[in-house]
Amino acid sequence: MIIVDNHEKRSIVPEKLEKFEVKVQFADLPAGDYLINGIICVERKEINDYITSLTSGHLHTQLYNLSTNFEVSYLIVEGLISEALMYRKIKREAYLSSLAGASIKRSPEGKKGIVQIINLETAFDTALFLKSLNDRLEETEPRIPQITRVKRGAKDQLIFIVSSLPGIGEIRARKLLEHFGDMKNLVNANLDKIASIPGIGIKTARELHNIFVKKYDGRT
Repeated sequence: MIIVDNHEKRSIVPEKLEKFEVKVQFADLPAGDYLINGIICVERKEINDYITSLTSGHLHTQLYNLSTNFEVSYLIVEGLISEALMYRKIKREAYLSSLAGASIKRSPEGKKGIVQIINLETAFDTALFLKSLNDRLEETEPRIPQITRVKRGAKDQLIFIVSSLPGIGEIRARKLLEHFGDMKNLVNANLDKIASIPGIGIKTARELHNIFVKKYDGRT
């Protein structure tokens, strides 16, 4: 059984899975796009979406959610690297470095799980991989590795916290902390000061400022 997030209904992957005679069920997943045998979660991204989420900082939040909710998960990046980088303002080295970094990030909360990164060429390859993973989980009991919590220094914790904010990745987090020095100064900064930081911009600054001034009303 593979549970597919409702957002993936427009993808051809579920259709391919059914042609492979894999039972598919749609639902709203807490993280990721596919839940295999109730154990392993898979996030699927077309390569251009991956690059966009990388530069916006949204990727960091998704990796955090995967690691928090599942002991083992996969991030599938789908597409041809050379073709995608030809039209995007990101160097090949930076792209490959992002894949390496994504594979070693761990959430300090919840399951503290491993996120494994795979680059596949087509949606057909993705469907075939998901089928193979599902078949193996049904045939044998998976060996889920024990996760050891990595101790973080105070500086690492600050970067981790700030980079998890909307629109903020690790690079922007470092810029903000280098300018404001600590979380207190950042949170108390006005909109104009946040927007004045190179690489942040008014849109991201407004999102941050709205979070900093928003009052908690007790509702989920």
